[in-house]
Amino acid sequence: MNFNRVANKVRSTYIMDPYSMLMHYKRAFKLITVLKAEKAKVLILGNKNQFGIDWKGRFEGIDFDTGVVDGAVISSAPKHYHMILCCDPILYCKALRNINLPVMMCATAKEITQHPEILDVSDYLLPSPTSRHDAALRQLIADADQEAKLRGGFMPE
Repeated sequence: MNFNRVANKVRSTYIMDPYSMLMHYKRAFKLITVLKAEKAKVLILGNKNQFGIDWKGRFEGIDFDTGVVDGAVISSAPKHYHMILCCDPILYCKALRNINLPVMMCATAKEITQHPEILDVSDYLLPSPTSRHDAALRQLIADADQEAKLRGGFMPE
């Protein structure tokens, strides 16, 4: 956490290590690429941390379902879906605790710091950008993933 003092006010901002963000982005986009090749069905929960990704446009082979979600849909998700993409981890963290599917969480550094149980529930973390630098890093990895797909392989490690 980074503290700044400006005119008798203390502000705090949450910082995530850029290298760890890079590793999380690469791992998440690699999984999404594999799911795309398998034409998988993905359940999207929440709409909080969408951060400008056109899920259906960028990943055309994946069937994203964003319908009405309640406890029954989440509990029966292993029967109908291949992965859960949670864009509002604080709201759905308790419901996803013992689910038998890979769970990818879109979370900010502030949410992860204030609610560390998010890391216990998630299998894959897709850090939500909180600044222009974070957004540029995410875009760089997404573009590299697209280029690797066009060449017919995976992104280099």
